[in-house]
Amino acid sequence: MSEQKVAPQRAQGRISNGLIAGIVVLAAIGLVAASSIYTVDANERGVVSRFGRYHATVAEGLHFKAPFNVDRVYKVPQVVLSKQFGFRTVQAGVTTTYDQRDYSHESEMLTGDLNIVDVTWIIEYRITDPRAWLFHVDNSRIAGTRTEDNRDKTLRDVTQSVVNGLVGDRAILDVISTEKDTIEYLSKQMIQDTLDLYELGVSITEVKLQQVEPPKGEVQDAFEDVNKATQDRERLINEGEQAYYAEIPRIEGEAKQMMAEAEGYRQARINYAKAEVAMFQAILQEYRRSPRVTRERLYYETLAKVFANEENTDLIDKNLENFLPLKNIGAGAGE
Repeated sequence: MSEQKVAPQRAQGRISNGLIAGIVVLAAIGLVAASSIYTVDANERGVVSRFGRYHATVAEGLHFKAPFNVDRVYKVPQVVLSKQFGFRTVQAGVTTTYDQRDYSHESEMLTGDLNIVDVTWIIEYRITDPRAWLFHVDNSRIAGTRTEDNRDKTLRDVTQSVVNGLVGDRAILDVISTEKDTIEYLSKQMIQDTLDLYELGVSITEVKLQQVEPPKGEVQDAFEDVNKATQDRERLINEGEQAYYAEIPRIEGEAKQMMAEAEGYRQARINYAKAEVAMFQAILQEYRRSPRVTRERLYYETLAKVFANEENTDLIDKNLENFLPLKNIGAGAGE
């Protein structure tokens, strides 16, 4: 009886050990699979490092990597990013909420004519080289911030330096009114050139100046009046140019019409003169052949032209004496 009881216990122990071993193996396989499979979204790029060094850049989709942190994957966004200067947006929407902290150290600048101006702006950029973004610049976190690191600080420092320099080269009235587009265009180029030297892997897509105004107070009121006057001047200039360019086509059309009429008149006079010359030459040839006949014909033709519109006129030979010219007296009496 004792032998019959011992045998089933040993078999049960072997089954339990095998089950545990199978579970451990499955768990290990699952752990390896979990640490080896990863996905990259459509708006991201994946950068794989192996033992801390750059290994590969992968596109969207499902990928495999070496497990147990041999390979590490860093996902870099491929969307348009932005940074704000002089203000921070907490929540955008129908009613935008702004951070109430003071960022005047970013926005207050000195202009070329030694005035202080408050400039807020936004830059938009894309990370075009994920490898450079991750490995060419120190990416350690900045103390006191949640989302920004040394790469973001580099981007901010370069942008502030460029915009400060461009504002400092101009008078305050130019910065407030006519030079805003120029500052945006030049700052975009200069920021990009500097970032390319640092090999940050970033492409600047836009620089937008938001508010450009003097410090608050009486100075701001005075500058607002000047700015309004400048805008009125530009509006009047634009209206004058519109009126000018509206009249130009009409005047050019009238000028072309007058020139066409003058050209037609000139051509008509030339043709008439040529006809007169041709007729004179023809008469001259006839005169040379028979001068007397030609003279008489010209004489009668001239008389016909002179008295073409005359009525009740009698032509009498001046050499006739005591001679009554024959006339149709009856016709005169009948009238």
